[in-house]
Amino acid sequence: MSQMSYKELLKNIDEISKKFEELEKVSGEAFNIFKVINVTSDEVRLHSKFLAELLNRNGSHGQGDVFLKLFVKQLGILLDTSSATVKVEKYIGKITDSSGGYIDIFISDNKGQSITIENKIYAGDQNNQLLRYFNFNPNNILYLTLWGDAPEDYSSSGLIIDEEFKRISYKEDIIDWLVGCRKEAVELPLLREAISHYINLIQLLTGQTGTTKMNKEVKEYIASSSETLKQAALIADNMNDAKVLIQWSFWESLKEKLEAEGLTFLDKKKVTWENVNGFYNKARNKDVYFGFWVKIFEENNTSIHFGVELHEDIYFGFTAEKKGVGGVSNLVEFNKFKNMVAEINSNYTNNEWWLGWRFTEEKLNFRAFNTQAVFDLADEKKLDEKTNAIAEDIIKDINEMKKALEVNFIV
Repeated sequence: MSQMSYKELLKNIDEISKKFEELEKVSGEAFNIFKVINVTSDEVRLHSKFLAELLNRNGSHGQGDVFLKLFVKQLGILLDTSSATVKVEKYIGKITDSSGGYIDIFISDNKGQSITIENKIYAGDQNNQLLRYFNFNPNNILYLTLWGDAPEDYSSSGLIIDEEFKRISYKEDIIDWLVGCRKEAVELPLLREAISHYINLIQLLTGQTGTTKMNKEVKEYIASSSETLKQAALIADNMNDAKVLIQWSFWESLKEKLEAEGLTFLDKKKVTWENVNGFYNKARNKDVYFGFWVKIFEENNTSIHFGVELHEDIYFGFTAEKKGVGGVSNLVEFNKFKNMVAEINSNYTNNEWWLGWRFTEEKLNFRAFNTQAVFDLADEKKLDEKTNAIAEDIIKDINEMKKALEVNFIV
């Protein structure tokens, strides 16, 4: 083979990609119902409920304990599936340092065996979370994440991985189980296709986009000669730096638009070239959050902030602090603020750290870096359009919150 340039390599891979894009259109694989209704990362309303429904022997699927049997067999768990019950968001008492909270999925039989599933898509860990669940019931605690990540130390609080709890992943464990479920539902078209859509969604969330055949063809092409392998290695060596440039351009463009609207950013968790570079070029640290923050209200010991932030995806929303300390949004005294946020946009979700947060209208996952929305940011015009749309949403919500605070806040 004659010497090849990286441009030729990219051109040939692009041709393979386009071929499979056409096949995807013909087959309808590009359509996913969960993407259409925009619930792809909703842990409670989609992921926990969907998994629990399949695991429930009395579920609407009508297949008894078939799917639950597959699940416990795959994970080597002892459970009497014929008597098992499944609960989503099981309340186990008021939260203390060592007890209480809500278990995402709790499965128990009439012989004293159980399974506790802590389901994490993008939400962060809570203090002593796994410890609290362990103290409630130590049997078969599963920490489920997209890639099988370990929990933060402040969540596991000394519990031993693979002894007192087990890590499982959507990318491998859940997809493998779902493929088995789909085989059992092969003669039930509606159920089979619902499972297929969900498998497709998990592949999207875990960066497994594209068909297996396409990936196989690309890999075989790259490995077909020393020249293609050499050029592919050159591209791979520079890919992270290219991601840094794209993400930095995004932040710079968004910053320019927000500052033009008069926003003044705080120093907390701010965007810097160092943390954007570290996002891709250092060992992954799940505690890294950065973005832009502004203070929009302060009276007595209470302050309200607005932030646009990155963890995996870009998201934004309102937080509260009491005497300069966050993580207080679930206190009763902040309910009036949460209600204000909910009235601004029903897509806002609240927790102890957020009065309300939501993803950008067009989701931008800078970690997976595998969607057209992110690829479009390399186009200067599309970058400007996207950051302008996000800035407009942000300014609109901040202004509405300021009006609500002026009208409704009671000292």
